[in-house]
Amino acid sequence: MGRRIALAVAGVLVLVGCLGLLTAVPAVQRAVSPHAEPTPLPVRPAGQRYDDLTVDLDPGRYAIWATRPTSAPDAGRCRVTGPDGRAVPAAEPGHLVEWTEVATDDTIWTWTATFAAPAAGGYRLTCRLDPDAPGQQYAVTREPDRRLALRLRLAFWRGLLVAALPAGLVILGMTLTWRRRAD
Repeated sequence: MGRRIALAVAGVLVLVGCLGLLTAVPAVQRAVSPHAEPTPLPVRPAGQRYDDLTVDLDPGRYAIWATRPTSAPDAGRCRVTGPDGRAVPAAEPGHLVEWTEVATDDTIWTWTATFAAPAAGGYRLTCRLDPDAPGQQYAVTREPDRRLALRLRLAFWRGLLVAALPAGLVILGMTLTWRRRAD
């Protein structure tokens, strides 16, 4: 009975590892989502620091991203004010999503909050900077669709998925050796 369980565990680990390897194949990545990463919208800092920003938006759903956040998701990290001066509610995205921006020498962005822009105009984001994260910045993008969010999550977990492959092969090898010695 123990060998069957070990073989089943090994099989699952090898399968997960192979799926992890597949997530690195460009054709598979494009099949999951043709977009590799979100596109940041132009923001205008009001001062020297990235804690007070203005961004021009059309109606729709948007995501707020932060570099080096101490906790994420965190809907309370930024306050959003609409063009009419009213507060716009922000919500947490519900799961941790990170994106590595290749164009900026691999800056890691974490999706901290999402909000809906009901009207076109200039939106103001007043964000909390973490003292333990010098140089922290914020970005605004369109809210990633499910396919792009899945692609970003797969990229985040790829290393762990791929690590399952050698673990499964070791368990498989040990189980087969154990079986031969037992026979």
